[in-house]
Amino acid sequence: MNKTDYKKSLTFAKFQVVKKALAIISDNDFTPHLEILFFTYFNGVIVPDYLKKSYPTQMLIILQHQFHGLKVSEDRFSVRLSFHGKQEQITVSLFAISEFHDKTSGDVLIFDKISINSDKKYNGKKCTKKLLSSSIIHIDQLRDK
Repeated sequence: MNKTDYKKSLTFAKFQVVKKALAIISDNDFTPHLEILFFTYFNGVIVPDYLKKSYPTQMLIILQHQFHGLKVSEDRFSVRLSFHGKQEQITVSLFAISEFHDKTSGDVLIFDKISINSDKKYNGKKCTKKLLSSSIIHIDQLRDK
């Protein structure tokens, strides 16, 4: 395995940690304190137009006390948050996330930056395929034989 494959495997594992954390929170009744920074121009990211105008490249959301309807799927999550006193549904591709801070546990995941071109849409499905097509490390490969 070369350095690039190793880095892709680590990135994929970090996305799986985020997905699992969000799934646990969506299925349980406890109050997390998460800060999630994501790129707003990725395909699969759905935010109201007025928020996209205010945050054309990145947006930070906080999941703590006032969020509702958190749903997690294979490559994205959606949640209702209050912006300017109005409830809005947003959807975020997991691959659009650049930073994930769990303030409760103190854990921070920082994802490799992509080149930012706010005029271009980035396709979350292509990112998923690239990550999944990279060499995946199976635990048997790590064991001494």
